[in-house]
Amino acid sequence: MEFIRDYKKTAIIYDGKEYSYSEMIKNAKGVVKNLDIKKEDKVVIFMENRPELLYTFLGTWDKNGTCVCLDGSLNGEELSYYLKDCTPKYIFTSENNYEASKKALDISEINCTIINVDKCKWDYNGDEETLKSPEREDVALMLYTSGTTGNPKGVMLTFDNILVNIEGLDKYKMYKDTDRVLALLPMHHIFPLLGSGIVPLSKGATIAFVKELSSQAMVDALNNYKITMMIGVPRLWEMLHKKIMEKINSSKATKKIFKLSERVNNISFSRIIFKKVHKGFGGHIRFFVSGGSKLDPQISRDFLTLGIDICEGYGLTETAPMISFTPIGAVVPGSAGKILPGVTVKIGDDGEILVKGRNVMKGYYNRPEATAEVIDNEGWFHTGDLGHLSGEYLFVTGRKKEMIVLSNGKNINPIEIEQWISSRTNLVEEIAVLEYEGLLTAVIYPNFQKIKEEGVTNIGETLKWGVVDKYNNGAPNYRKILDIRIVQEELPKTKIGKIRRFMIPDMLKNKKVEDVEVKEPDFEEYGIVRDYLKEAKGKEITPSAHLELDLGLDSLDMVEFVAFVEATFGVRLSENDLATNSTVEKIAEYIKEHSSGIELTNTNWSEILQQDERKFLPKSNTIGKIIRTLFKIPFNTYIKIKKSGIENIPKNKAVIFVGNHQSFLDGFIFNEAVPSDIQNKSLYLAKIAHFKKGLMKTLGENSNLVLVDINKKLSETLQCLATGIRDGKNIVIFPEGVRSRDGKMREFKKTFAIVAKETNTEVVPFGIRGAYELYPANAKRPRGGEVEIKFFEPIKTENLSYDEIINKSRSVIEKWVEKGNF
Repeated sequence: MEFIRDYKKTAIIYDGKEYSYSEMIKNAKGVVKNLDIKKEDKVVIFMENRPELLYTFLGTWDKNGTCVCLDGSLNGEELSYYLKDCTPKYIFTSENNYEASKKALDISEINCTIINVDKCKWDYNGDEETLKSPEREDVALMLYTSGTTGNPKGVMLTFDNILVNIEGLDKYKMYKDTDRVLALLPMHHIFPLLGSGIVPLSKGATIAFVKELSSQAMVDALNNYKITMMIGVPRLWEMLHKKIMEKINSSKATKKIFKLSERVNNISFSRIIFKKVHKGFGGHIRFFVSGGSKLDPQISRDFLTLGIDICEGYGLTETAPMISFTPIGAVVPGSAGKILPGVTVKIGDDGEILVKGRNVMKGYYNRPEATAEVIDNEGWFHTGDLGHLSGEYLFVTGRKKEMIVLSNGKNINPIEIEQWISSRTNLVEEIAVLEYEGLLTAVIYPNFQKIKEEGVTNIGETLKWGVVDKYNNGAPNYRKILDIRIVQEELPKTKIGKIRRFMIPDMLKNKKVEDVEVKEPDFEEYGIVRDYLKEAKGKEITPSAHLELDLGLDSLDMVEFVAFVEATFGVRLSENDLATNSTVEKIAEYIKEHSSGIELTNTNWSEILQQDERKFLPKSNTIGKIIRTLFKIPFNTYIKIKKSGIENIPKNKAVIFVGNHQSFLDGFIFNEAVPSDIQNKSLYLAKIAHFKKGLMKTLGENSNLVLVDINKKLSETLQCLATGIRDGKNIVIFPEGVRSRDGKMREFKKTFAIVAKETNTEVVPFGIRGAYELYPANAKRPRGGEVEIKFFEPIKTENLSYDEIINKSRSVIEKWVEKGNF
């Protein structure tokens, strides 16, 4: 049957050149005219995205052959598997892939002819102006599954499987002959092969290939070729969404306009308001298409607010590919669209999506047992995906084999957690949630560019408490993330961006490293830095080791390292210097470039803390006194404090108070429990994140708070604490760093121990009980009840080590708080 005709216009644009429909038809016929291709003879197409891929595809169909499209990045050994499996008659390949094709043939030892499209003649002189398709029941296309479990299987698709997809799209007039479609994704996947290749050409549209897959190439193509539609995977829309929303959120005015457009909910209004955004996409976009995996509903909503439909579809290679899709103007965020006409869907007892209809494959090539595993006796194809129907719309909720089933029988959909976290930060490039070593774990590949731009030097703490903890605060206990693993390489993915979760555990395991000789830099500064770090962390040091992620330098380690570098090399490292030069070799090169000479020395905390620093000391305690007065009523009625050990508080000398951190109430409980003269001369260490703007900033500056940023100025903060002590001020510290998430105590950080020992200041431990029960971290407001606070005898620090100070302080508190003794 006739499939493509000469539309008397441009069919394909590639590398700045335009190819007409007439040229395309002649080239498709010319490349196969002398080939012996009969009905369902298999022809492998093995090349990168380019016009010749479509010429060879359409030429093979014109002769009623079966196209087998393979990943153009396969090497010879990988390719040989597919050749042995499908035994093609011909291989169409490019100069880039010719050697791999030859090697694959040698390995597979099959009888097959290689045709290099860069060297063959395109000389068809006939006057035919159409290209035919295979017959409806013929196997027109064979594509391979990704092989995530076992070897890849060849999916046999008849032309009727494909035709029902085309007819469904025609019903809603998704493609027009005036469309110009940008082809980004590799065409060995059915989604881009049909959606941005074969189907647009069958409707008289124009396809524009990008020669290289980059952001700039995409932007250039959108503007130069007046693109009207583009097909992409969720990862693409996530990337574009982040960039757009960053610009919108950077201005109060644009944020208000965006909120207004959201309320108006009119696509014509939005297109006028956000004309600049549309112009950034070339100014001609009718709609975008998303497929391959589920799109975050918030991204879909925000694009609608911008006046752009992202029409989401759902399906598999085995369903050619569509089961459902979203017509233009009918986007329902979170939904995979309406069921394709001619297709029936039902939801199994276990929530699995089952499909029957003309779109379901003929079967897996030469694998009847595997076919029977997915197509039951009644003809229902089992997708392996979970979902539900709501009216005309299908909602896909997860993949059966990707669902995490806990020991208590509860199911967790990792994709929902990943999307929640990704949508609320620009510091995460990729995230995968899985059960690893018995714990629900988030594996994070950070956005190192944003990490660098924002001067984050404590990546682990920032991601744990600034990103993941925000999710945990609102999640039920069984869905809380209990471990974070930060990786320095992208997560394993398929070519269209799906994360290969089954490969992540191997990625995280400490694999045995082959004995490879690492060439170390031979300049003196590197050797000194390497030896210092080796002694400090007790680890072997390599030039490429990341100071935090590989060597485990925390914020205090960084302070010591900065002090060591300044004393040894005369180089003052800033937070930006550390963020920019994050590996051992890079920081050593930076030191070498800026060094004023070398004088070997050791880090001296006493010397560091002698420096008088007042930058972060509060202006007054005016607001602190007001708050204390205001809180007297609630602390005498709603929340009652039972206090003891007040006699253990020294009155005539500065001390460091150290307590466990149960809730947001803890600072107020301490404030209310101690006598007013103690409260007035006590400085509280607090996170700057809570006191950055407006009223909170004013409160922080006038409430005896010393504000600390885990990524910046920690050494100066410690100097401020030491200065405060010399001024006769007490210091109040909760050395766990964060409020308890489960009521139990965490390890104490050593900040207070360093300051205490080096200033010879006594430590007064105090314990708080009951505050977690009244105000846990995920609660919106506290409950009424009783809390207890107890002050213990001071600990003299002069003859103790840092660890001894920490252990003595923590053990006395823990014994009372968690064991109920004393």
